[in-house]
Amino acid sequence: MANSFSADGLLYYPTIEFQDETWLKSALIFWDKIYRIVPSGYSPNDSYEVDIAKSEGLIEDINLSAEDLKNTADTFEEFCEGLSFFPSGFDASTYEVRLHSDKIDDRLKPFFRQFSESVDKQGFYKIPENIANGYMFSLSDTVSKRRELSKLTDDPDMFTAMTYFDVEGNFDEYLTDEEAKDIYTTLIIENLVPADVRSVSIKRLIDLNRDSSEYKNEFKKRVSEFNQKLSKCEDKEFATKLIQNFRKEITEVNTSYNEILKTYFNDLKSSLIYVGVPVASASILGSVFSSKSELFEVAYEIAKGITVGTVASITATGREVRKRWSSKKSNYYLELKKELTSSENARIKISNFSRRLDEFIND
Repeated sequence: MANSFSADGLLYYPTIEFQDETWLKSALIFWDKIYRIVPSGYSPNDSYEVDIAKSEGLIEDINLSAEDLKNTADTFEEFCEGLSFFPSGFDASTYEVRLHSDKIDDRLKPFFRQFSESVDKQGFYKIPENIANGYMFSLSDTVSKRRELSKLTDDPDMFTAMTYFDVEGNFDEYLTDEEAKDIYTTLIIENLVPADVRSVSIKRLIDLNRDSSEYKNEFKKRVSEFNQKLSKCEDKEFATKLIQNFRKEITEVNTSYNEILKTYFNDLKSSLIYVGVPVASASILGSVFSSKSELFEVAYEIAKGITVGTVASITATGREVRKRWSSKKSNYYLELKKELTSSENARIKISNFSRRLDEFIND
């Protein structure tokens, strides 16, 4: 799978339509193109700004092939056969859940019909959230792998599921095991979205994409290299140097980017990009930031606007997963944390991530 930060575009999921224009505009500040899964023959209910972005090549629709559907059906059936019930992580949704019949392989349609309240004129099944979310996770995973695309979501439940499967489910049931040999952390980079991005036009963003390409490529390169090196590092002293170098590099890049943004926008506002990365041991981060006992309670600042927080313990059998892991498998979730200049509050937030992951693991 293509590295999320080196790729020109990412796959948006789990819905067809973008649920928030501000989220989309924010994503386009860092990636040149956003892909989405659209059933053949279905015309998305897009806003005027989204239509422009699509016409300018910033949004590209992916039509599913028979092989996509077959592979997804195989994966979904295998997943369901091993479950007594769907995890709580699939049981909630930020949005109304609908599943289009063109996204389903024929052999699975009888399965979905038994749960569907109805199938509307456009071909959408209305089915329980947990089942629909579980299927859409499988579908997006198949599409991303077959096209070498990494994924970006605005749904906290999907992000939680993506985190779980990123290390093949090898999480300890005790999330905060201080003696864990491996842990899964989140690198959080904040203060990245212009304060007035809500009101700026897509055409203006196209100009920004053109003029900031050098910054974006450098930013993505630094984050990717840091993820890859930190996940493989098993020496405290060297890990400290890696973090110090990353702090210096990313701060310099962000300073340059801020100068570019001043020509287009007002000040930056707090937003977050979450990046998942497994680390060799809690003691590595503990030696850098604070005592190991505090690792599972707070996130540690490594530079202005950059923090590392521990999410969960990885089981002993998961250590081989970390060794095989690469930054190509990083999880990404874009959060708009504070109200921007629009009168509408930014509602895309992820909260209680550890609790969400705990529910997913232990259910």
